[in-house]
Amino acid sequence: MDITIEGRAHAIWLILAGHFRKEQIPHMREKFEVLLEDQNRQFVVDLEKVTSIDDSVVQMFLQLLSAVRGKGGEIRLIFKNAILTRAFAPYNNIFPVYPDAAALTSGGFMNAIRLRGKLLSKKTGIRISRPVAIFVLIVLLGWFGTLLFIVRIQTRYIKRQQVEVHALQETNQQMKLEVESLRDRVKPLEQLGIINITPDIKK
Repeated sequence: MDITIEGRAHAIWLILAGHFRKEQIPHMREKFEVLLEDQNRQFVVDLEKVTSIDDSVVQMFLQLLSAVRGKGGEIRLIFKNAILTRAFAPYNNIFPVYPDAAALTSGGFMNAIRLRGKLLSKKTGIRISRPVAIFVLIVLLGWFGTLLFIVRIQTRYIKRQQVEVHALQETNQQMKLEVESLRDRVKPLEQLGIINITPDIKK
């Protein structure tokens, strides 16, 4: 098996080609150990040109993935050929797998949707196309926008009600003051017997 190691965009790329047998596992482990000791944490393993692979090699990648993630890193795999797809099928919810380098480096939200769609298609047989993903995104954004609009309307209504309640409270307080003032004015007239305020009026 041929191994090419390159540094690209803050990641170490390992490009493999040929037959990947269990006899080559110690050699691969050693390479990763050295790379990790050199403080490398992001790895991309291109397996597209691997023509055959042992089950023990897949187990080795699981162990390497655990070790790298334990140090805060990540291993991403590149392949789309049938041999590798079958070999990694039981673990496609564990490994980040990309069909090619372009898909890996494109990034962005839509790329995340595509990757999620591929994962679902592998796990459930349901494939999410790009138009469907865009439609779902638009529906979610519309729902979120409608929710925000309703919240804004409710907030304005509550503020308006608070203003009206405050105004009524001030009016009520002012009327009480005016009533007390009137009582003070007519009290001398009542004492002189000029006017007679009934109990109902006093209340």
